Amino acid sequence: MSRPIPTTVYELLQASATAFADRTALTYIHELGADIGDQDLSYAAFFVQLNRSARLLLDLAGGRRPVITLLLPNIPQSQCLLWAAASVGIANPINPLLNEEALASLMEKAGTDLVVALGPVPGSDLWQKAVGAAQRLSKRPRCLSVLVPGGELFYDRLQQDYSGEVLQPELLPQSEDIAAYFHTGGTTGLPKLARQTHGNQVAAACAYRARMAAGPEDVAMNGLPIFHVAGALVNSLGGLASGLRMLLPTLGGFRNPEVIRQHWRLVEHYGVTLSGGIPTSVAAMLEVPIDGHDISSLRFMLSGGAPVPAALCEKVKALTGLELYQAYGMTECTGVIALPNLARPAIPGSAGHVAEPIEVRIDGGEVCVRGATVFPGYLGQERSPLEDGWLRSGDLGHLDENGNLFITGRAKDLIIRSGHNVDPALIENCLESHPAVSMAAAVGMPDEYAGELPVAFVQLRQGQTASADELQQYAFEHIAERPACPKRVFLVDALPVTVVGKIFKQTLRELAAASAYRERIGSACPTLDCEITQGSDGGLWISLANVPAELREFCAERAEALGLQVREVLSPPACA
Repeated sequence: MSRPIPTTVYELLQASATAFADRTALTYIHELGADIGDQDLSYAAFFVQLNRSARLLLDLAGGRRPVITLLLPNIPQSQCLLWAAASVGIANPINPLLNEEALASLMEKAGTDLVVALGPVPGSDLWQKAVGAAQRLSKRPRCLSVLVPGGELFYDRLQQDYSGEVLQPELLPQSEDIAAYFHTGGTTGLPKLARQTHGNQVAAACAYRARMAAGPEDVAMNGLPIFHVAGALVNSLGGLASGLRMLLPTLGGFRNPEVIRQHWRLVEHYGVTLSGGIPTSVAAMLEVPIDGHDISSLRFMLSGGAPVPAALCEKVKALTGLELYQAYGMTECTGVIALPNLARPAIPGSAGHVAEPIEVRIDGGEVCVRGATVFPGYLGQERSPLEDGWLRSGDLGHLDENGNLFITGRAKDLIIRSGHNVDPALIENCLESHPAVSMAAAVGMPDEYAGELPVAFVQLRQGQTASADELQQYAFEHIAERPACPKRVFLVDALPVTVVGKIFKQTLRELAAASAYRERIGSACPTLDCEITQGSDGGLWISLANVPAELREFCAERAEALGLQVREVLSPPACA
């Protein structure tokens, strides 16, 4: 007798618990010393703990379908709690590294009924932030500590008091019900909360299972956080739907440098078949010698979450002999738009292959998406962001005749030089083909005449040397589109990245603008201090300090000539 096709997260995980009961679902790696310390959780035990967690959450929240905010690393307890929250309420995983004020703002917007957070651990103020944020909220939700006791409610002990039996039908959701609020990756202002249905999340998980050809014989490394759709929905829910064994490497995941340093050791130790990460993580892995470790279990590597340089694909192939496939998604599409086409070798530069249940079209150069993974809209916004089901991604790109999608940049990241649109990827791909370069990022630097000039920030590979002039000349010799040749190359020890490892171009725009401004001021005002920040509209604001009164007008005019918006000009304090 055939089983019904799952339509909710709960049904999907129940199906895996039935089909793969005795197999290992989760392996948490808690020690990376001379010996590797870990603990396993089978699919059957995982589903029992999910049911216990669901009943505990309902009991503590005291209401039907509560909103559960989770401030947690990617550990087994978090997996049980995340999917339990989605099954009997609405899960709201939030970036634990946000400050208390930002956490409180997001939780208030979500209507949080219960906060679940990592208990007090040395070197972390997360528990204190969680409690402080909860006390600011109108609902004054209770706080539940995880892993380490904190306050009066300790999850690890309390969940044992509840039944692990299958949840009663009246508690279960429907496909169209909201499963989660995921905050978007906004870099200015308060991020929006994307509403995702059970149908969205199940579609994403099933697409992963099918396109990755993932099954119970696979062992997958998941070092991404649960507040990010790739870590939660693609790698986690997709992996659990596939029956594979998921490795959760330490509290820090891929943010733990030791995990990156021991990546190849872990591949050999566990027989990892699926690994990878965001481009910065993969690039860091390649800096570590394989050192004789047997990595033959790996089927391929996967990257996404940010544009993957073609040079990185070539480096993976050269070092490991493996294909580096790419995946492309966004919060509003439940993490899935394009996935690998394993029937063919990886195509450097391609973000992945588009296939059912996803449709993609290019409108005016912008990638537009429609399909089962596309969300219904943002919390608190009555107007739908969809047009006849189509979502405008904000990304620029094109499709080839075989359905391979190529992302060329963000619409807002285009560098406009004297009316000429410069694609940053053209510069970045060129510089990253230089043997000394690990990563590069191109942004626009303000200019009085051209509006913007392309400049590049470069992080060199460990042990390699190259001068800024050498790299600028290399770009000039290899970029045919002359307006795209960078006017300046800045060498940095490390490119700034977000908490999930994406290159943070906002910081680079600010640095480029500050460099341009100081060049215009020259030696006229040696005491000047300036601070440049990017506003929510993309414009750059400048604050000036230590400006002599007679130079206030001059300094302000130079800023305005560069298109900078002057916030304030402060004179030096008077002498005592």
